[in-house]
Amino acid sequence: MPDVKIPEYYVDKFYPDFIALIEHLSNWALRSFEIKKLHQYTKGKGVKVLVCDTGCSHFDIHPVKIKDFTGKNDPKDYVGHGDWTSGVIGANGKFLGIAPECDLYIAKVLGDDGSGSYSQLAAGLEWGLEEDVDIVNLSLGGEVEDETIKEICEEYDKRGKIIFCAAGNSSNLLDFPARLSSTIAVGAINKSWQRAYFSDYGPRLIVMAPGVNLLGPYLNNGYSQLSGTSMATPLVAGIATLKKSLQPDLNKEKCIEYFKKTSKDIGKPGWDKYTGYGVIQPGKFLNIKESTQKKNWYFWLLALIALFLNRR
Repeated sequence: MPDVKIPEYYVDKFYPDFIALIEHLSNWALRSFEIKKLHQYTKGKGVKVLVCDTGCSHFDIHPVKIKDFTGKNDPKDYVGHGDWTSGVIGANGKFLGIAPECDLYIAKVLGDDGSGSYSQLAAGLEWGLEEDVDIVNLSLGGEVEDETIKEICEEYDKRGKIIFCAAGNSSNLLDFPARLSSTIAVGAINKSWQRAYFSDYGPRLIVMAPGVNLLGPYLNNGYSQLSGTSMATPLVAGIATLKKSLQPDLNKEKCIEYFKKTSKDIGKPGWDKYTGYGVIQPGKFLNIKESTQKKNWYFWLLALIALFLNRR
């Protein structure tokens, strides 16, 4: 039995050519979060993001570095999961990720069956420390805790780096390492903005994000709609990447505090084990307000209208 694997996720539809897609088939979370508007302020430039997954080979994704830790010396993605997670964070092609100007570091730590060992994951995470990455996305998990992984995650936390982990998709207690205090566990919501039935829960769940029927880069340079906490996690990691570019001193503690203050509560008032602090609200999380320039433009327009009316 493998130590760690992709949480069971769902492939809803596959599209061989992004050009053929129409608007209603695109990523509804990115539209709802108005990511294009956020790009007026930042696209994540200069932030180093590590994705530990099944590799990467999609032509929309251009990693700064990519490395295989499975022993096959082949970092290509033959599953599609790695393309999806890394693409939603940092793709910069036909499909545009949340932080298209970030520096992507891809560690292939899971084999072509979507599973791997804790030693492979540890090697990928240690490489991330060597590369001094800022944000880590782990859309994977295991049932049994591993002391080496725990120590590495604690080292990331000590250095002010942030690890986002998929909660898991079994409607049960959080996977490992999502349950660690040194990481941030992410759960999934559906299109009704309620907890997805499969989303895991527990005392370390922090925040929720869309995780049902979301479009992203997939196998053979195609695109697919997937569902799972694996999908919710890179959404949050990508938004945190934008925040990191605006606030370089962002760490796990500050990140959680911002989630606490700005997330949309969808469960019991305050934190609860099924929905954490609620659903991330990117604009509020980034503390982006209407620009002074727009306000000035609106003020002068009103002034001109008032002047015209007074002259009549």
